[in-house]
Amino acid sequence: MNAFGIFLSSLFLATASHANVNDFLNEASATGKAAHDSVSQDTLAHWNATSNQSYAQNKTLIDQIIEQSRQGAPIAQKGQTVDGAVLFVSFSMPEPLLFSLSDEAASYKIPVVINGLIEGDFKKTITAFSKLHAKAKESKWAFNGVSIDPLWFEQFHITAVPALVVSKRPSSCGQQLICPEQTYDVVYGNASIKNSLQLIAQKGDSANEVAQALLENTHV
Repeated sequence: MNAFGIFLSSLFLATASHANVNDFLNEASATGKAAHDSVSQDTLAHWNATSNQSYAQNKTLIDQIIEQSRQGAPIAQKGQTVDGAVLFVSFSMPEPLLFSLSDEAASYKIPVVINGLIEGDFKKTITAFSKLHAKAKESKWAFNGVSIDPLWFEQFHITAVPALVVSKRPSSCGQQLICPEQTYDVVYGNASIKNSLQLIAQKGDSANEVAQALLENTHV
C-alpha cells in the first residue's frame, strides 16, 4: 500500500453492483456470439433485476455519502496524518465486537482503520466488507465505511486489535506522514470506546486532554 490509503464504503459497493450486468455483457460480446448465446435471457433478466434492487436499497446511503463529499468529508485517504482518535480493527474480529465498536466510533466521529487488503486481494476485501456491511445493517449497527491505511498501524506500532489510539499531533511534525515526535496513548482490548476514552482521560500520558474533549463534546 505504501503511502496510499483506501476508503471502502457502501457507495462503491452499490455502484459496483449496479454495473455488474453491463460488465458481463461487454465481456460476453468480446468473447463472441457463442458465449453470449450460452446465457439465457432469464438469467440476464435475473441479474439485471438483482442489480437494480441492490442499487435501490442503497440509494439513500449513496445520497448521504455524496452529500458528505460535497461538504468536504473525505471519501478516500492518501496517507493522511492523524490528530485525534483512531480505532484499529480487523475483519477477522468477532462480528458483534467489530460492529459494536465501529458503531460507537461513528458516534464519536472516530475513523475505523484496517491494516491492509485481505490476502492482498482488493476483490476479496470488497466482498468481505459487503457481507459485513449487510449483516451490520440488518442489526442496525453503523458500519458504513473503513479505511485501509498501514501507515497508521506503523505510526502507532499497532500489533493487535482492537486498539484505540488518541494522539495530539505537534506542529513540529509538519507534513510528515510518520512523525517520531508525535506521542500518543493506546488502549488494547474489548473495552467500549467510552471506557477507553475515560481511561486515557484519567491516566493518559500524552493525549488525556484530547480524550476528555471527545467525551465532553459527544453525547452518547
